[in-house]
Amino acid sequence: MYLSKVMISGAACRNPYEIHRALWKLFPTDADAARDFLFRVERSGQRDSEILMQSLREPLGADAPINEARLLGSKQYTLSLTQGQNLRFKLLANPVKTINDEGGRLTTKGEVKKCRVPLVRDEELEVWLIRKLAGIAEIKTVEVEKRLPLNFRKASEKRIGKVQPVCFQGTLAVTDPASLEELVQKGIGPGKAFGCGLLSLAK
Repeated sequence: MYLSKVMISGAACRNPYEIHRALWKLFPTDADAARDFLFRVERSGQRDSEILMQSLREPLGADAPINEARLLGSKQYTLSLTQGQNLRFKLLANPVKTINDEGGRLTTKGEVKKCRVPLVRDEELEVWLIRKLAGIAEIKTVEVEKRLPLNFRKASEKRIGKVQPVCFQGTLAVTDPASLEELVQKGIGPGKAFGCGLLSLAK
């Protein structure tokens, strides 16, 4: 895997989905490949935003900007996890639960459509995180910080959707090293195109 620091400039820096599109352009060698990177906005401003990006492929553009994205630095790293290891973690996630659609809309099979709604209460948020890491890592300590919501509109629908980012920081003990490494690669929860899901680990 590669860990990179990227600067996004211009109007794109204020829109998480446009940040995602700008980062995608750092991987031009295979335009049809599935997205294989995660990112988190570390610092946001009106003119530029600093992004932490994790990717399976090496990003390009270290010596020149590619559209709105400028690669400040990139390094290859390998997780070396052991069972029982204690680590610090940081995760910006989009914790949700699935409920029946309030509008009573039906699927083509005549079933009530499901929709996702954000979790709000701290107790629910901590339970969500514990469930996502169940059997993989044990949460020792955790601080929960709600961030400002991100509104978006799907091209196929008239309704406006919302992503409610939540930042989790704390310590954990590794239970299953291989599964935790796989989870780090894939990310946690929905909203990855909006900068959610990247789990960072440190000693």
